[in-house]
This record gives sequence, structure tokens and C-alpha cells, in this order.
Amino acid sequence: MSILLKLRNLIVLPILILTIITSPAAVSSDSAELISKDTFVLEQALMMGQGITTDGEYYYTSGAIAGIGLTFLAKFTVEEMELVTVAMNPLPDKCKDRRNDHIGGISWYDGKIYASVEGPDEGYPCIVVFDAETLECTDEVYDLPYEIFDDGVPWCAVDNETGYLYTSKWSDAETVYCYDVNNEMALVKEIPLTGLGILDRIQGGEFYDGSLYLSADIQDNGNFKNILKLDVETGEVSLFAERNVGGNNIEAEGLTFLETADGAVMHVLDYNKLVGVFVHHYDVEF
Repeated sequence: MSILLKLRNLIVLPILILTIITSPAAVSSDSAELISKDTFVLEQALMMGQGITTDGEYYYTSGAIAGIGLTFLAKFTVEEMELVTVAMNPLPDKCKDRRNDHIGGISWYDGKIYASVEGPDEGYPCIVVFDAETLECTDEVYDLPYEIFDDGVPWCAVDNETGYLYTSKWSDAETVYCYDVNNEMALVKEIPLTGLGILDRIQGGEFYDGSLYLSADIQDNGNFKNILKLDVETGEVSLFAERNVGGNNIEAEGLTFLETADGAVMHVLDYNKLVGVFVHHYDVEF
């Protein structure tokens, strides 16, 4: 083991212990049984503070520190969540030139990572595509209309059955927009929302078994964060699960779905901005 690696481990261990001791502990709720938790600090936390998706073999994560212009994509093993590779500042020149500085939610489809990207003051909202093997940009950048996404584009989710990508604005969203990734991101339809109605503070989305699930960073709800379910045919929004994240200083981020050997199926990123990032693994009833 190199001296630098030994020094890193000496630094990481006490910070990891401090993070575990001082952070509020997520627990199971009636609708989401917590199976396990992974904790990340320092540079690995920076790589995964925004979005998570999976191809069934790897987890892919995104991170951003807009204040200093850093963005990340990373790949982790499913079994141990060990880092495989990371790309720092992977956005193409077009995005860098106009100061796109935030990669939010991500979604895997057909060997590619689709990422929601925005810039200062949530400007230049777009979907940027990356090769899932290399994490390099494919040079596909699809701009979204600022008059619709005027507070940014925080999440996107691709339905692997149809190749349709769904997204919305971040706050007070009354409509979800559907685009065809196999037709140069052409707009397919607009979906007016019913049921619970307006979406607010949606941080991530992912399809599972034909339904779209959304991670909501709702405020003023104590220890609880919601997972919503959206029927993309009818636009009906319903409450799928309430997660007890342990404290009101935790920010809910992206989510993904994968049946793992320990019985978990839903995997959610949560961000304690003071100390680190957690991946909470849940069993849920569908």
C-alpha cells in the first residue's frame, strides 16, 4: 500500500466514524423497510451527491459542486459499492463554455447515461448523454426550453421499454414532459398531473415495472421524505412510500431500482451537507 493511500485511509476513517456518529440514522417506516446503508465521505461523497442509476451490473452516480465548478460521474460495483471509475468535469465544451455547472439526476438506457444538466441560476437546461462504459460524453446535448424549465431541470428518467425520457421543472410543476431519445429528443407529449397534483422539489426519477417513481425532497415534514408514483398514461400522482431519513437536515436526492441479494429493491441517495452522502437500500411493497 502506497504512503499516499495509507495517509488517505488515516484521514477517511475518523471522518467516516464521525459521520456515522453525528448523522441522524435512517430507520424503517411502514412503507419502506431499510435493509442496509452505505456511507461516503470526502471525495467519494462529491462523486455521488446528486443522482444514481443502474444497469443491473453497476451503479452510476453524479455529483456537482457548483460553487467551484466541479461536476462528476462515477461507476460503482453493485455488490460492495466499490469505486470502478470516475470522470471529473465530464461535460462537453458546449456546456463548459456557457457555464453549465450542475449535473443532477441521471438514468441509464441502452448503454448510455442520460443526465439532467443546468447552469448558473438554473440557466441553459439540457439533457447530456454519456457512454456508460467510459463515462465520456457522446457529444449529444439536447437543450430544453428555458421558458418551461425556468428553475432548472433536476431529474430525468428513461423508460427502458419505450425509450421515452421524462422530466419536469423543479418546483411547482403541473406538467411532466416526455421526449423520444431515439428521435433526437423530440417532444412526444405533455402530461398534465392529477391526484396529488403539483410536484415540488423532485430530485430524481426512475422506472420500475412500468411505473415512474420520483424522489421528493419535501420540506417541513420532519424526518420524512416521500417517494411518489406517477402513472405516465393518466398523469395521476400518488404517494408510494414515506422514508424516515432520521433528521430534517438530510436532503433527498436520486433513486434507482434493482433487486439485490439482501432483499433490497429501491436504492435512494440522501445527502447530509455537513458530512457525507448515504445510499439507503430498501425493501418496498409494490
